[in-house]
Amino acid sequence: MKLAVIIGLTFALTASASIKGREDGLIHARSEVMELGARLSSLEKQIGSKNNLYISSVEQIRQFEGDVKLYRDKLTEIHAQVHKAQSENKQIFQSYLIESENEGTEDWQKKVHFELLKQAQIKLKNKEIELISFENKVTEFDAKLVGLRTNEEELSQVIKELEDRKKVAMELYLSKVQSKKLAESKVQKIKLSQKIAEVKKTFSLAPIVEKRPDRYFKNPVEDFSTYTASAKGVTFKYNSIQPVKAVGGGKVVFAGDLASYGQVVLIDHGGDLRTVLLGKMDIRVKKNDTVKDGDTLAYTQKDSKEDQNLYFEVRKKNTAQNTILWLDQNGVSKI
Repeated sequence: MKLAVIIGLTFALTASASIKGREDGLIHARSEVMELGARLSSLEKQIGSKNNLYISSVEQIRQFEGDVKLYRDKLTEIHAQVHKAQSENKQIFQSYLIESENEGTEDWQKKVHFELLKQAQIKLKNKEIELISFENKVTEFDAKLVGLRTNEEELSQVIKELEDRKKVAMELYLSKVQSKKLAESKVQKIKLSQKIAEVKKTFSLAPIVEKRPDRYFKNPVEDFSTYTASAKGVTFKYNSIQPVKAVGGGKVVFAGDLASYGQVVLIDHGGDLRTVLLGKMDIRVKKNDTVKDGDTLAYTQKDSKEDQNLYFEVRKKNTAQNTILWLDQNGVSKI
């Protein structure tokens, strides 16, 4: 007896250590996923900000290219005006020299030619000043345009580097998400096994009775891949969403979560005979509902590619029976 207690205690401690290790690994996996998610979010914001700057830079370049074109057109026009003023100035100067050397020219005529020459020189000087101003403005715009284009190229390179970093981070993120899902699946599998074991223990307050059954029941699910039969219940393994049916007429005495055991449906069939169903279920009945043989009690749930478990147990006078013996011949044959 002492040996059995020691073995049981050792098994419990080992199972507890196993689930603790799995949960620690799951916490670490979730932490990694959250950190990578935050990094991806930060990269998305940086890329968005740089893209906005890039768009603004492209718009500035477009505007400056338009301004530079206008100034260049104006510069060409002023060049023509300066050339024309230079020609007019030369002609007036030649006329002034001719009139000055002509002895027959009156003084007032010389003064008129001199005044025309002075005005032509002033006009030429003003046009030359305007020309220099526009040349400086075009040079300034050209320099700014070069700077904007350099900035555009740098922004484009930064965006490319950020996109590359985002791609690497996304691949790592997806890998960590997959690792997290695998860790969650393992933890849930261990917890479900423990819940099944605890429920079996909870419903086993009396000795197991192995005698000829009073009646036979059908299987609660039809689409199952295999089963495991213990001295009490039968665990069906399935990999699909399907109805969980009542194995006989009766009254629902419990439907819902049972402490930390999971989803449980308990049917009283009368004559001190009850059936128990435990597993991942979407329960569709409630306490005190009356059900008939074959009515849908719940639907199985499937959240991974691995097989799921549905535990089925027959009890009489609150005593666990050897359930496999209570299944009808068709059910036994199928198993």
